[in-house]
Amino acid sequence: MKKIAISLGIIGIVAAIVIGATTAYFSDTETSTGNLFTAGTIDIEIEDGQTWEGGAKLEDLKPCETAYINFVIRNPGKNPVNVWKHIKNVVTDGGILTEPEVEAEGGTPIDDIDKWILYDLSVKVPEVGGDPESSGWWQTIYDENVTVADITSKMIFLGMIPPGGSMEVTQSYHLSPDTGNAYQGDTMTFDIEIYAEQLKGELVLNTKSESDNWLIQRDGTWGKLTYNLTSPEFEYEFNGYNLKDSTEYCLIYYADPWPGTGGTEIACGSTTSTDLNLSGSVNLGMDIPVPGDNNSPDGGKIWLVLASDYDKDNNKMTGWHPDDYLFETGLITYEDTND
Repeated sequence: MKKIAISLGIIGIVAAIVIGATTAYFSDTETSTGNLFTAGTIDIEIEDGQTWEGGAKLEDLKPCETAYINFVIRNPGKNPVNVWKHIKNVVTDGGILTEPEVEAEGGTPIDDIDKWILYDLSVKVPEVGGDPESSGWWQTIYDENVTVADITSKMIFLGMIPPGGSMEVTQSYHLSPDTGNAYQGDTMTFDIEIYAEQLKGELVLNTKSESDNWLIQRDGTWGKLTYNLTSPEFEYEFNGYNLKDSTEYCLIYYADPWPGTGGTEIACGSTTSTDLNLSGSVNLGMDIPVPGDNNSPDGGKIWLVLASDYDKDNNKMTGWHPDDYLFETGLITYEDTND
């Protein structure tokens, strides 16, 4: 088992009050005793049997063949965490030389097999306490549209794991059908690192393909939301890029199931050229997620949708044009202290 732990320090500040005693006043003092401030903790566990401890061996792969390294990340703590995955320390080698390989290389060693290994990555966060097969949140991050070389040393955001929850990580390594004889017997070693961090009020929204199991598109259309996690009002700033020109959008909390009547509008506005900038604060009158949300209590979804597809008065979706929306890349939580 591999464990990554992050602890938050506490800084205490004591203020002293000094009052000059030249004049007497009537007074009364009430004291609140036994107050306690405790820092939270972040602690995740990796669980996947022998694979994580001993290292996976993807051996004797031929073009078109696929191998998997799957594992589960658990959050046994009391706080939600955002999680990233990192492939690092990639080392490639020519391995065993064969006659076809020597002939294909033409006397110059070629040891970049990482450029020919196609990569697939998806995650699922089962509902805490629910049916792990039929409930939860998921997304496809890569679908063999990148190589290992493309993502080496890149921090890949996987999503949020609620307290007491888990994340199932599925990743495949597929040797391209176009891999030539120059790569016979070549090897690649690498490390996988998982990083967990407390929620800090930041979320990237992206385009996703509904037909491809919610595959993140990375087509240059995206947005970033910053928000406060706990407050009387939901304070936010949203910046969206490469959206539809001169079009009105609504940033919403979408509460499953369809049409999302348990959620609410955060803000609406029109693009200037293809960019959208929204900021301010709003009294949502609710926590995120609300109890009736199918994702409750784990987290809630934030979407950017066409205003023409959203009924502001009744807080529900009335149309469906997902190619023009931005979807969450992780669930969020928000506590409305006025609620």
